[in-house]
Amino acid sequence: MNTFAASHFPIILEDVSKAYRFYARPSDRLRELILRRPFHKAFWALKGVSLEVEKGETFGLIGENGAGKSTLLKVMAGTIRPTSGQIKIEGMVSALLELGSGFHPELSGRENVFMQSALLGFSQHETEDLYPQIAEFAELDEGILARPVKTYSSGMFVRLGFAVATSVSPDVLLVDEALSVGDMHFQKKSLDRIMGFRGSGKTVLFCSHNMYQVRSLCQRALWLRDGNMEAIGDTEEVVAAYEAYQLKKESPEEVDAESELVLGNFLPAEAGSSSPARLINVAVLDHNGQEATRLETRSDSSVAIEVEVVQPGIPFHLALVVQRNDNINIFFTTTAADGMPPISAKKNTRAVLNLPGFPLLSGDYKLCVYVLDDHAIQVYDMAEGICPFTMRANPSGMGIVTLSHYWHVESDVANHE
Repeated sequence: MNTFAASHFPIILEDVSKAYRFYARPSDRLRELILRRPFHKAFWALKGVSLEVEKGETFGLIGENGAGKSTLLKVMAGTIRPTSGQIKIEGMVSALLELGSGFHPELSGRENVFMQSALLGFSQHETEDLYPQIAEFAELDEGILARPVKTYSSGMFVRLGFAVATSVSPDVLLVDEALSVGDMHFQKKSLDRIMGFRGSGKTVLFCSHNMYQVRSLCQRALWLRDGNMEAIGDTEEVVAAYEAYQLKKESPEEVDAESELVLGNFLPAEAGSSSPARLINVAVLDHNGQEATRLETRSDSSVAIEVEVVQPGIPFHLALVVQRNDNINIFFTTTAADGMPPISAKKNTRAVLNLPGFPLLSGDYKLCVYVLDDHAIQVYDMAEGICPFTMRANPSGMGIVTLSHYWHVESDVANHE
């Protein structure tokens, strides 16, 4: 790439690599320095990564643990130097990496806020102006902020770290699993703030193991594998390739173990105590509206979902996945994707997804059901691998689904040659 001058690319990486040195003994460092010979083994966490992220784009970063994702974000944030390659990032950068990792344990919360703000380039006067909104977002009073952060719970530590990191209005936001920290209430606040950055046209690089969130938020994505660029491009294409790779890695024993279906028709997941809406029942219904575990292909069917509204008026969406018993996703939808507004109710809610002429062919299937926030991204509650049911088709039906079709045959057609 020769586009370092292109201002519409606030993030540009050219052939970036990062190696870590490992020594068998501490003295080998000195021997290497004196003798000018290598006494280390090199581990390449990144190998030749090149990418361009457009202004206002939300770009996804996916891969297994140890693939190099966090290393890449740290290189981009400037907390570590690349071994080779070039990086250009325009504008102010805010990084949500290891939240609170730069805090001094002996200093108070207030003192750490000022220290971190100074590292971000803010003067003491500017930090004084930001301090009230930082404290409010972190939901920490002055008594707590006067204490050394070593006395904080993990939740308090994370809230303060996130509040400081997002108190500025950055041009580029680097996010590493920030939506999986803290309790559900704080996760929702974090998501709203990130969505605010995204909606205001900021450039966001979003790293997550949650493929649904990556699909929902990102226009393009990069899949890192062992430090290498395995795939880059349209989010759906990259995520689909990554998921196919994950399925291929699974041994038959692992697939069988994960495919065990719950007994009974519904077993809800353990929702967090702060969940504003929870699943209380899910059922597969036949054409008569009766609960069923056996359905006929092309029969009218439906799925009934009952939700307990813990916080009256809280807006939420619903999502449903139909899976084959080998965990292959056959169908997925959400109320948001189907153009419906968020559900808002004061009391418990029952929603029915109608599936007219259900076209699945013979096989064993199960459901995954989710209660999502008003952005249809944050998971409030979920139940996976539930409501096992069997489909039966006539003997000529083979495959996964039956498609509407017809034949047109012309007999004794004249030869036009």
